[in-house]
Formats: sequence, C-alpha cells, structure tokens
Amino acid sequence: MNTFADRLNEALRSAGMSQGQLAEIVGVSQPAIQKLTSGKAQSSRKILEISKALNVRAEWLSTGAEPMREGGKPHHPDSTIPPEREWQRVDAWDRNTPLPDDEVEVPFLRDIELAAGDGSFCDEDYNGFKLRFSKSTLRRVGAMKENVLCFPARGNSMEPVIPDGTTVAIDCANKSIIDGKLYAIATDGMKRIKQLFRRPGGIVVIRSYNRDEYSDENVNEQEIEIIGRVFWYSVLL
Repeated sequence: MNTFADRLNEALRSAGMSQGQLAEIVGVSQPAIQKLTSGKAQSSRKILEISKALNVRAEWLSTGAEPMREGGKPHHPDSTIPPEREWQRVDAWDRNTPLPDDEVEVPFLRDIELAAGDGSFCDEDYNGFKLRFSKSTLRRVGAMKENVLCFPARGNSMEPVIPDGTTVAIDCANKSIIDGKLYAIATDGMKRIKQLFRRPGGIVVIRSYNRDEYSDENVNEQEIEIIGRVFWYSVLL
C-alpha cells in the first residue's frame, strides 16, 4: 500500500465496488476514477467523498496512515448513509445541560493562537466555549481532560484531510514525536497543525498533506515547540 492508487484499489476491492459505481456516488466521471486507480493521477479533491463512499479513513487513503478504517461496520457499497437500524437518537444540549457521568467538558478555543506556548491555557482565554467528549474516548488515547484543547484548524495546507475550519483536539501532555502523526506545533511565532517525522542528526521534517502547495520543512529539533498531539478531528461535509 505504498501509493494512493494501491490504497484506492484495495478500498474498491474491499468494498466490492466498481470504478463506475464509485464515480456515480462521488459525482465524477469513470475515467477520472480510472486515472486514480492507475496512478496517472496522484490525488483528488474528492478524497473526502471517495473515502466516505468506500468506508475508509481519508487520512489512510491520502497518506497510508493506519488504520484503514475506524471501528464501525462497513455499509452497503451503493450507500454512504448508515442503515436505519444503526441510527441512534441525538440529544440536543447546551451549556446548561447537566454533564452525564460518562462525559467530560474541555475548552474550545476560537483560535490556536490563544493556546500558550507550553500548551497551558487560562479560563478567560476561551470565553467559556467547551466541547464534550466521552471518557472512553479519552481513555482510548490516554488523554486526561485537563490536558485537552480543541480549536479550529485554519488554512488549506492540510487539505483534503483537514479542510479549513475543521475542529481538532490535541493532548498537550503528549509531545513525543511518532513519525507521520499530527501535532500542533509552534515555530518562528507560527502555530500550526502538521505531520512530523524524525530524521538523523536531530532533524525534524514538518510536512503538510497539501504537498502541491506546501513543501516539506527541515528544522532542528530545538527550533520546534510541540504543543500537543492531535488525537481527534471533526469534518462537516
């Protein structure tokens, strides 16, 4: 699974879907899908729609970052809507809704610039905005609620996986670099979401998903401040 074409072909095979079916679902021509499966095109602006139709993670399809799928069950290949039997009632809530025993609230910053350099924050910085997470979600990634920050990612450097305005959550206590994982970082006064890779000699490669417009950056490890590791993000289509 070294190339985008490899992963797309595997996802098609796993979903039992033809190139024509996928093209119809995502709203492109069959030749456009054929170019992707043959390797003549290396990526697509429809990657979110393609990954949703094939029930695979967009990050896996784009870069190969495991796992291939989230924990849910695969759906019928001709539908991106869950079967009715899997639907659940959604409870509306606001800041006055009592917090269930199995959930916690974490700060939601309007801008990552509000996060201090060491990943700490003050109550007055986020104007009281909060998001709710299940305790099981935080346990699964090993995060403590007091170390979690949420904020919107800005710009197009991480598209198509993380479009402008995507809400991300980071664990400010997790600063160890694992190649290919996403981190909130600070360099030269800029705070950004990027992939990080270690290289010999204390070099860290800073990488964007949108490599057509943003080239890799090589910096000394001492020049980069890791605010925290991204463990969750939410994209509205």
